[in-house]
Amino acid sequence: MSINCEILDLRAFQSVVELESFHRAAEALHISQPALTRRIQKLEQSLGFPLFERTTREVSLTPAGRS
Repeated sequence: MSINCEILDLRAFQSVVELESFHRAAEALHISQPALTRRIQKLEQSLGFPLFERTTREVSLTPAGRS
């Protein structure tokens, strides 16, 4: 299995985890929310599993995201 991710993808993941919000993480990283979402989706696609459970009100880590 080949994992292809950039350091910015990992920073995006870390920011969402720490701030518990895609909106706040995007603001902290000075990027748009859609750009942040694309980075996380790219990382999830590269890993082959979802990292977050998303609702319109909250975001939480999946068991795979925690590990």
